[in-house]
Formats: sequence, structure tokens, C-alpha cells
Amino acid sequence: MLLSIVLSWNRPILLGRTIESYLKNTSIPHRLIVVDNGSQPETITLLKNTATLNEIKVVYLTENKGGAAFNHILDMENLKPYTYVHFSENDIEYLPGWDEVLIKKLKTFPEVGQLSPFSPFPQTKEGEYSWEKDAKIFTRNNQSIYLAKLNVGTTCLIRKEIIESGLRWDSLNTKEGLHFPHDGRFSRQIKKLGWKVAFNDQYVVKNWGHTITELQRDLDYYVKNHKGKSFHRFKERLKELGYKLKKKDGEFVLQPINRRR
Repeated sequence: MLLSIVLSWNRPILLGRTIESYLKNTSIPHRLIVVDNGSQPETITLLKNTATLNEIKVVYLTENKGGAAFNHILDMENLKPYTYVHFSENDIEYLPGWDEVLIKKLKTFPEVGQLSPFSPFPQTKEGEYSWEKDAKIFTRNNQSIYLAKLNVGTTCLIRKEIIESGLRWDSLNTKEGLHFPHDGRFSRQIKKLGWKVAFNDQYVVKNWGHTITELQRDLDYYVKNHKGKSFHRFKERLKELGYKLKKKDGEFVLQPINRRR
């Protein structure tokens, strides 16, 4: 059985897509809990309506605790019925069979403790602006994963025994006043426990929060986010994809780069 915890903080359009796709495309027995990090009223209304229509639990926090919000659920839930624990950001679209694919990989690779639903290669053709991750392919019984040199991000599937060993999430707090899950530290701690961390060999989700379309819809939000942790790399990646950030009337705008032939 699968325990899934979605971390919510604003972005109600993407959150709605995350919950809807999860409920539609998760086939194994599961329990879904959403923990909200003190979102604005529009998101709270969506969550209350969704919880009423579907068998999901929502825990409402009064402030943004970043990744530490996951711990509220881990500390209150009885983990005995579960085999795997799944953590999710609120900008993911779950594709059919995503859960079965990842669980099969964890069964094939018992040394892996944490598995991402992403591959290390961004879906550039679909508008994803994320960058390639440092990872090495590993194949067994016609199944492949990419062992990660560093971390694999927040959205992941891990083995229950890792949580039972006492592992919890920390928050990465920025000068911008933002709070993120400290996914780098989380993966490092899993490695210290003797497990490997890995990416899947292909995307079994869509990463909507890192697309050019989403940037154009809510650029200020993403600029503030990346200023807190990866602003230079963010700007360089946009240049690679043919875009640049410029300030106009005190606000950032996203402009295509006119390339001369």
C-alpha cells in the first residue's frame, strides 16, 4: 500500500491538476494526504471542495514551514499498513501507470531507497526549462534507472523503512523569505543510511511547474523562487532555450531572444 503526501502552497491551478491526475491514475491501494503550508484563500477553497468530493485528507498549517510540513504527516500517521511513502510537489501531473512503473523499479533494484518519477533529462520539447542532472544509467533484468550523483528532487517514492529509521525533512530558507523542501539534504541522508538514490529512465509524470508556459503565466512567482536557490542557473537555462529575463517598469518580463542567422 502507498502513502502519498502532497505539499501545497498556493498555485491552485497546478494543485488541482496534481490531485485530479493522482486520483485518476494511481492504481495500487493508496492513501492521499495534502498538507497545506498556509496558502491564500483561493487554494484553501479548492482544497476544501476537493476534500469534500474525494476521499482525501487535508491538513492545514497556519504558516509556511517548507519541507518540514511533510513531517506533520509522517509523525501523525501509522506507517504499518504501507510499503512505500510518496512525496509530491503541487505542480505534477501523474500519468497512467506511474505508480506501477516506479514500484517495479524499486523491486528490481533493492539497493535503491529513493526514486524520482523524472528522468535526469528535461522534457525540453514539451517546454520544460529544467536542466540535465548528473547521473549514470544502470540496467538489470531489462529495467533501467539512473543513479544520481547528487539528489533527485522533492517528488519521489521511497521505502517505508527509511522513514521508520527516523529520517525527516528539513527546510531550505532563503533571503527572499521563501521556504523549500531541502531535497539535497534529504537525499544525502538516505545515502548515509546505505541506500542509493536514482531517477527513473523516463518521465512517468509531467513537471508543469518548470515549463515556459507556466513561467509566462506567473513569472514573478518563479523569479522569486529561483532567486532563493538557483537564479544564475535559471537565467542561463532560459538563454539556452532562447529566452531572456529583462526588467520593465520595475518588473521582470520574459522575452524571446532574436537570433541572427
